[in-house]
Amino acid sequence: MKSIRRDLVLWLTGTLVLGIAAVALATYHAALQQIGVLFDGELRQIAQAVHLREDWAETGNVRIAREDVAFAVRAYDDGGRVFFESGLPSLPPDAPKTLEPGFSSVDTPDGPWRVYTHVTPEGVVQVAQPEAVRDALARELSLRMLVPELLFIPVLAALVAWILKRALAPLDQTSARVRERDAARLDPLPTFGVPSELLPLVEQINALLARLAASLETERRFVADAAHELRSPVAALALQVQLAERAHTDAGRAAALAELKSGIARAGRLVQQLLDLARLEPGVVSETPGPVDLALVVRDVIGSFAARADTQGVDLGVDAPPEVVVTGSAPELRSLVANLVDNALRYAPAQSAVTVSLRDANGKVELAVEDAGPGIPPEQRERVLRRFQRLEGDSTSGSGLGLPIAKAIVERHRGSLALNDASPGKEPPGLSVQVRLPA
Repeated sequence: MKSIRRDLVLWLTGTLVLGIAAVALATYHAALQQIGVLFDGELRQIAQAVHLREDWAETGNVRIAREDVAFAVRAYDDGGRVFFESGLPSLPPDAPKTLEPGFSSVDTPDGPWRVYTHVTPEGVVQVAQPEAVRDALARELSLRMLVPELLFIPVLAALVAWILKRALAPLDQTSARVRERDAARLDPLPTFGVPSELLPLVEQINALLARLAASLETERRFVADAAHELRSPVAALALQVQLAERAHTDAGRAAALAELKSGIARAGRLVQQLLDLARLEPGVVSETPGPVDLALVVRDVIGSFAARADTQGVDLGVDAPPEVVVTGSAPELRSLVANLVDNALRYAPAQSAVTVSLRDANGKVELAVEDAGPGIPPEQRERVLRRFQRLEGDSTSGSGLGLPIAKAIVERHRGSLALNDASPGKEPPGLSVQVRLPA
């Protein structure tokens, strides 16, 4: 399992180790450079000290005493005749007897040597030293500095882990608070004292909890309303069955069965509307949107309601161009038109007209369903778009789901729905349901 705390400790410790290695390398090179400058000065001083001796040009051996660093000394004239040279250590045989003053490096089988040549009128003095001595001293100094740093790494890693544990404590607390939430407890997480880096996450979690609470509340209301609405049709069906069983004549039994058949149809429509509304809930995946000829859908729906309109004495007509294409779900758009036409036929009086018009205007598709019924007062229009809400005193059969289903479908297709008077200033004013969808 991936752990932010473990990753931070590993990255910080690894970075620290690399940093210490880089510091140790830089320290070694700096120490080597400083030791080189120091020892070069000693080579010069020894050469000058030998030159100042009164017997330096006499043939013989000279030993330079120093406890921890050995130098080799040699003196010769301009013809190469050696006056003297130190015994141990001695200059390597490869060291040339040069007359050029200054520092030089000589490669030997035992490694490179650093040589200083001091030229005077009386002769030449050479002082040399193995460069390995300088390297060894530089390494020793670097190691003395590196060991405490290496010993400090575990201590620092433990300190970093402790600091990270304290710094990430709010994250653990937030995780515990989220873990305590369930369907029965969706109150927001406290934001007091939350670090600024964690605050956006807590706010988003609170927003999600609020959406979940609203969704659960909507579902609870939906179930309660559905149970309430289904109770009456089921009770009516049971009563109609009893009436059919108790009928003593064929005519009475036929009338009871006709009422039972009508009640079953109403209950079936209510169940279908409840299913349609459940499928339109936010978060429910629908079929992939595609091009739909809305004009063809309107004509098919009008055809399916033609017989009912003739029975009611209502002139049901359509005014639409040959083709109007929108992007969406064909079954949902068919349900939209069907619910609007069904709602219009419920309130349209006999010998009146219900007109469905469709047109394409300015990149929008406008669908309108108009009837000559009693209409809806402006102050009640927002209310009837909510589930199971009907006008007071409405005696028509219905469950108050037609317009909410239509509104949900329109919103699902990124459109808008508005309720207006079909004939403003007249009585009754009628109702015009106007839908605008993206073309």
